[in-house]
Amino acid sequence: MARLHLVVFAASCALLAASVSSLPPAVVFNVGDERGWTVPSGNSTETYNHWAKRNRFQVGDVLNFKYANDSVLLVSHDDYKQCNTESPLSRFTDGDTKFTFDRYGLFYFVSGIPGHCEAGQRMIARVMAPSALSGAPTTAPPAMPPTVSGGGGGASNPVSSPGVLPGSSPTSTSTQSPSPLPQASGASRRVLSVVSSIVVGLVVVGVVFLFVLV
Repeated sequence: MARLHLVVFAASCALLAASVSSLPPAVVFNVGDERGWTVPSGNSTETYNHWAKRNRFQVGDVLNFKYANDSVLLVSHDDYKQCNTESPLSRFTDGDTKFTFDRYGLFYFVSGIPGHCEAGQRMIARVMAPSALSGAPTTAPPAMPPTVSGGGGGASNPVSSPGVLPGSSPTSTSTQSPSPLPQASGASRRVLSVVSSIVVGLVVVGVVFLFVLV
């Protein structure tokens, strides 16, 4: 009987672990939605920072940049402010860049085409820390400058520099991901899913033990 109880307990723990590990998959965000990653037109009413503020990012989520004859640069805070494209942390030119967040904090993106950053093609993405996923309000990123005419130019070859902020350890940032998933509906959906998984696991454990005791 003791051995049976041990087997049942081990099986119950396995079921609980499986339910807890069933976390929501990473979410793919299409940057700029339908317009993609491009220099804003004169009638654009939403900047890329406004778009980023509407969404909630967490570690593991993916930014999908879609563009043509352009590029995506991951830069430092100072280079973002100055629209400096000379020494990016990472450079992407494939036209369908999938950038995976590997840490929480701020990420700075600009276009590598001369004049595009100054015209508003730049973005700050804030990845929420686990303690902030309960829905606490976040600080809005700085506003972008008014739209001006953009210049032309070509992008340089890809550089495999990792996406990190100054002072932090280099980590890999560019990964391929499966086909786009629905956009996130907020941190509450993730928290609710985790809680539901735990509750289901506890219920399974309770039912199994009641069956054994009876």
